[in-house]
Amino acid sequence: MGIEDWGYRWLKRYMDAPQWIKAPLGRLYGLLPDRWRHGKDFARFRAEASLTDPAEIQRLTESRLRETLLWAIQTVPAYAALAAQLLIDMPLAELLALFPLMTKLDYRRDPRAYLSTACGEADRLPMQTSGSVAEPFKFALQKGVTRSKESAYIEAFSQRIGMTRQDVVLSLRGRNIRGAAADAGPLHSYEPIKRMLWISPNHLDAAHMPAHVAAAIEYGVGFIQGYASAVHELARWLALNPAPRFTQAVRGVQLFSESADAGMVALIEQVFGCPVLVHYGHSERAVMAGSMPDDPRYFVWPLYGHVELVDEAGQPITEPGVQGEIVATGFDNRAMPFIRYRTGDLAMWSDRPPHPALPGYPVLERIDGRSNDFFVARDGRRIPVASLGGLRPPAFLQVEATQYEQHAPGRITVRLQSPVPLAPAVLAAIDDYFRTKLLGLVEAELAVVPHIERTARGKRRLMIQHLAAQPAAIETRH
Repeated sequence: MGIEDWGYRWLKRYMDAPQWIKAPLGRLYGLLPDRWRHGKDFARFRAEASLTDPAEIQRLTESRLRETLLWAIQTVPAYAALAAQLLIDMPLAELLALFPLMTKLDYRRDPRAYLSTACGEADRLPMQTSGSVAEPFKFALQKGVTRSKESAYIEAFSQRIGMTRQDVVLSLRGRNIRGAAADAGPLHSYEPIKRMLWISPNHLDAAHMPAHVAAAIEYGVGFIQGYASAVHELARWLALNPAPRFTQAVRGVQLFSESADAGMVALIEQVFGCPVLVHYGHSERAVMAGSMPDDPRYFVWPLYGHVELVDEAGQPITEPGVQGEIVATGFDNRAMPFIRYRTGDLAMWSDRPPHPALPGYPVLERIDGRSNDFFVARDGRRIPVASLGGLRPPAFLQVEATQYEQHAPGRITVRLQSPVPLAPAVLAAIDDYFRTKLLGLVEAELAVVPHIERTARGKRRLMIQHLAAQPAAIETRH
């Protein structure tokens, strides 16, 4: 097991420590070899994250999937009954089909039934989701393996834009800064191990942007990682308040954890003049995908986990352009394997050729966000929030952030964050945008607000939907 998992319990204390403590500890820790930091499997994961031989990828993927399924049948109590249905040399697709589709609720009902009896407490790393649900989802990863794999794949993802371990990264991913809530408290914290400049997620409004930009220049930031909404707010402010010393030094941007529509990505690319990559993954570490600098589609890492798309009845979707829910079977978590796990995220297969640098990678044309990220029209049909993607009118530069809420079919409230009242011409342009995009099926009521709340981790809920999903969803094609 690597030091990172062993010391995971102390991470918050380290991050909250004064800079004079973090700096020497970080420098010393950074000198340790990867094997000590991440564990003995890091080098293997790093190599497989960069494989480009389609035949080898397919062979390893099938082997890893079969190993995962057999391990679950043999050691996970919830799947013990499947042993009676297992035939020698059963085709892989038939073996996978023996397993039921799973949701968070299934795991919550009897969590211990999904823990491997072959892994003891010492092998389990307790985790929980940090989303906006009232009760966080608690689960287990395999110590020394699962997080090591994630680190290796994130490093491979970062190399797509030329990022190295020597580069300084501005992070807008929601880590709270100790003391930031106090008047004149610190808004930034530099973490020397990963060379990250963290910004307080509760201080992303226009009043604090000059201080963030000054800190980025001071520390020599070359890359940005963050939630799509947070990076978009920074880009929107910079579009109105140019800071070339900062923007011209940024060589790449990575967007994590939130859906990013084409309009948001376009503005970020315009402001920083560099590649913008989008990343898809989740806390359960069962699936990971990301775009390329010259291709905005999502390329699924085949050796990270197996991905399916299913319709609302749970039937497989193989046809390109048809929207379905992402179902993931994760590899390399023997402590609590996630098998046929319904993520709640919607996507569609691409019908375009694979990327020449990533042969053998499954390709998702786009990921439309959570399954409840939709508007209900007055006639009952569902319209994905992602349908609002695309270039937005210049009037949106006056808006710091946007949030949607729906209580009744055919009507939505659109909150527009702005510290000052918006001019009638700006509101008229935004209203016309929504009327055009929603085709008259949903009426948008604009509400200008000074602030839209974020979660404790700095995320902002794009859609607050109070209506239940209808039995039949729109089949969306590109």
